[in-house]
Amino acid sequence: MRDLTGLIKISSHQDSLPSADVVFVHGLGGDARSTWHPQGKQDNDNYWLGWLGKDNLCVNIWSFGYDAEATNWQSNSSMPLFDQASNLLEWLDIHDIGQRPLVFITHSLGGLLVKKMLSSAKNFDNYKSILEQTKGIVFLATPHTGSHLAKLIDNINFLTRTTISVNELKAHHPQLRELNEWYREHVRSLGIATKVYYETQAVNGILVVDPDSANPGIEKVKPVAIPKNHIDLCKPESQNSQVYLGVKKFIKECLNTPGWLDDSNGITEKKNRYN
Repeated sequence: MRDLTGLIKISSHQDSLPSADVVFVHGLGGDARSTWHPQGKQDNDNYWLGWLGKDNLCVNIWSFGYDAEATNWQSNSSMPLFDQASNLLEWLDIHDIGQRPLVFITHSLGGLLVKKMLSSAKNFDNYKSILEQTKGIVFLATPHTGSHLAKLIDNINFLTRTTISVNELKAHHPQLRELNEWYREHVRSLGIATKVYYETQAVNGILVVDPDSANPGIEKVKPVAIPKNHIDLCKPESQNSQVYLGVKKFIKECLNTPGWLDDSNGITEKKNRYN
């Protein structure tokens, strides 16, 4: 079994200098490879991270892996998933990510982690380039204002017990509201384009992230409904799938307008404001 923690390079652009880095970040209970693979495999590169690397985008493809097993979370910690934000920042810095344009593709709680990471980066001079170079984020079923995740976990026996940390993910928890307010207030001035997908099918009778929770409330960003459940939404079966084609197009648009935010009807200049 290969190591699935840290920042893993899935593919690199060999013909010339890469134009950008694309980083995938999984969510609770996931890992750097099987989260994104339609067959849940870890040793097969025939999935969309591999496809993007070969699709003439001139980018490096990375996947961030971390310990996301909720049973390992300490019950006296406050949203320990967010503790991974500093870990992600360090891994990005180690690999000199932040020297080129940067796009994040996130699933579920991975989207919260990336938002927290960006809000933290503004406080440290050596990480500000990561914030400046972030051109876009794709949120795949991210519970911006909470979800029924704790209830889902109970139903599928994903956890042996509901932890305090999981309970904090319930709808409208103050930390989630505060984080989403920060992102909503700064996304335009930072020049970060946003793409949102959400599920329409239930898992064990539960719609994990409903349309309201999946919507970060960004002006002129319309969440896209996908006829998949929470687990399968991030696993495109082919290069003709809607999510794959939509994300590929989004990456191209982000890289074609460096330093600017495309608001569909006009272009807003990026301003370097961090507070």
